[in-house]
Amino acid sequence: MNYCTLDDIRGHVPDARLVEVTDDLTPNADGEIKENIVVKAIEESSTLIDAYIGKRFRLPLPRIPRVLRMICVDLTIYNLYERLTEMNITEGMKLRYNNAIALLKRIADGEVSIGIDEIGPVDESGFKVSSRVDGGPAIFSLESMRSL
Repeated sequence: MNYCTLDDIRGHVPDARLVEVTDDLTPNADGEIKENIVVKAIEESSTLIDAYIGKRFRLPLPRIPRVLRMICVDLTIYNLYERLTEMNITEGMKLRYNNAIALLKRIADGEVSIGIDEIGPVDESGFKVSSRVDGGPAIFSLESMRSL
C-alpha cells in the first residue's frame, strides 16, 4: 500500500522542481516529470513505513491515516532529492526526514496514535489455554482420563 500519491507530492514540490529531480536521463531528458521515478520513491517510503508499523498494525491498513500520508510525503521528497548528488538537500528537508523517522519510531512504540486499532499481541501458538475457577467439577480428572 502506498501512503501518498504523486498529487500529494505536487502539493509540496513545484512541478519544475519535480522535473529537476526526475528527468535526469541526459541526453534523453525531455523536461517532463518521470512519474515512474516518483512512484518508486513513494513505494520505497511506504515500505519503510510498513517496516515500522507492521508489528503494531495489521497490514494493509483499512485506510490511510493523515499522519502516515504526511510522513510518506516527507520521506519521498527527501528520497527524490537524495538520488541526485548534485541536488542540494536543504536543512529543512533533513529536519523533516529526521522528524518523520522519529515519529515512525514513536508510532511503532505505541506512544502516538494513528487513529486505527492495533492488532494487539499475536498468539504465536495457534491455540488458547483457559482455566476454570468457578469451583465446578474438573473437566479432566484422573478418573475421566483412565476411561479414555
